[in-house]
Amino acid sequence: MYLKRITNCLLFLTLIYLLHTDAESIRADEGKTVHLPCHSLPDERDKGSVKWTKNSGTICDWHFNINSGTFTGECIPRFTLNRTSFTLSIENVQFSDSGDYSCKTMRMIPPPTLDNTSNVILHVEGLSLQLQNSSNDTCVHLICSLKSLNPELVNFTWTREGQGSLNSSTSSEMNSELHLCKPDWRDGDTIICHASYSNSQIQRSINLTSQNVPGNALDGGQLWMWIIICSGAAGFILCIILIVVVCKCRKRDASGSIVFSNKVYENFSFAMARQNTQPIPKSEPEECIYEN
Repeated sequence: MYLKRITNCLLFLTLIYLLHTDAESIRADEGKTVHLPCHSLPDERDKGSVKWTKNSGTICDWHFNINSGTFTGECIPRFTLNRTSFTLSIENVQFSDSGDYSCKTMRMIPPPTLDNTSNVILHVEGLSLQLQNSSNDTCVHLICSLKSLNPELVNFTWTREGQGSLNSSTSSEMNSELHLCKPDWRDGDTIICHASYSNSQIQRSINLTSQNVPGNALDGGQLWMWIIICSGAAGFILCIILIVVVCKCRKRDASGSIVFSNKVYENFSFAMARQNTQPIPKSEPEECIYEN
């Protein structure tokens, strides 16, 4: 009795182990296109359906008749089914796409139907490089972090494009930080973060400029303040120029009156004088009586 129970337990554990190891594991970098294989290949006379699921949620559901060449069905956005091999393609793969995928095919071979299922485990790993705010306008603070379902020891290295390696400020298992202050960085520098783990290596880069470094670019309030200051300065300089021109274009005559030597002011004075002069009224025409 006990031997039978032990045998059943061993068979159950063996079945679980086989089901677990049957799943193929695939790693992909975030933002790339990944292809998940379906081990249930179609036959030239197959008629049935294929369904891809992720964590029990349907991604693609197609019905096919290879003999007649008909395919009907659909997939959710970014997911595409290859009608020849039933391979599932994921464009611009994201970290949230990680999980357990299953390809289930049903072939109609009457009688009966034939079902087959294959499993794939997708691990999406992404490296992010972010520029953080710094209390000092002349300094930059960079954080490089790895996103992965299975945390593991990662070796981070920093380099400046064309100028060799840099020493990181702090590092941990999944992220590294770099702190640089001028003159250690200049406008146009490209900083690269490298992450090495297992048999993989990925990198991200960022270009440092005064516009994208927080604290160096002018905000809205500072911009308006500079506009007001520049406008006030320009108006003040214009007033000084007008005063100097007026002073240079006037002189006193023998009687002590101020006259303008500039033709513009002479024309202006002449025009004003004509406006102030009253026109002389014309006399009424005299009536002449001619006697015949």
